[in-house]
Amino acid sequence: MSARQWFAPAVIVDSAPTSAAVPLLLIPHAGAGASSFARWTFPAWITAHPVQLPGREGAAAEPPLRNIHTIVAALAAQVGRSVDRPVALYGHSMGALVAFELARALTDAGTPPRHLFVSGRRAPHLAASRRTVHRLPEPQFVDALEEMGGTSRAALRSAALLRYTVKVSRADLEVCETYPYRDHTELSCPITGFHARADPVVDPDEISAWSHHTNDAFATHSFTGGHFFHQDHRTRIAAIIGDAL
Repeated sequence: MSARQWFAPAVIVDSAPTSAAVPLLLIPHAGAGASSFARWTFPAWITAHPVQLPGREGAAAEPPLRNIHTIVAALAAQVGRSVDRPVALYGHSMGALVAFELARALTDAGTPPRHLFVSGRRAPHLAASRRTVHRLPEPQFVDALEEMGGTSRAALRSAALLRYTVKVSRADLEVCETYPYRDHTELSCPITGFHARADPVVDPDEISAWSHHTNDAFATHSFTGGHFFHQDHRTRIAAIIGDAL
């Protein structure tokens, strides 16, 4: 496993962060890297760090990981080395699943997160209601990505970009589609869920079902848009996170 720092530099804040700022890890969706949070801004009481998973952007030379527990073990170890206070976690789609398992790992280690924010992902105990795609041949796999709204054939203009996108997205979707849910004690932190009313991947009741995983407060927020609604509504989502923290 690479020894590099998986937490990218803090994203922009509205003003200088305070000494007691809450660390917030931002975990991207399948196929995306830390730069997907480049345009997000947070208030001064939050220090937000996008997570750079292997296989993408500045870590493109590393093979993408295909097992969620390998990802979580590496992230939990880095939290232990790099952060001196309880973290908050935000993840979209695959990132929400990683954030959830990381919240479990941190809780088991005696350092539970302050808050878990999950976006665009069904609750982890629910069975998949849509077909698996990570094993599809490349043409059908690209079609499936396009149906989700994550990319388009027109955007994949070069063979190199196509290879990169398919490699990373296929590995990430394998993480999601082979995820082995196991029963566990409820989290002690609040959970907030975000969803889009026209999401072709996740239904609203699949977001509401996240309430089963906390013995603290639970809330949901609904938005317009499709599966990648979080980018169109990043200002509002960041404000909700700021209020919650």
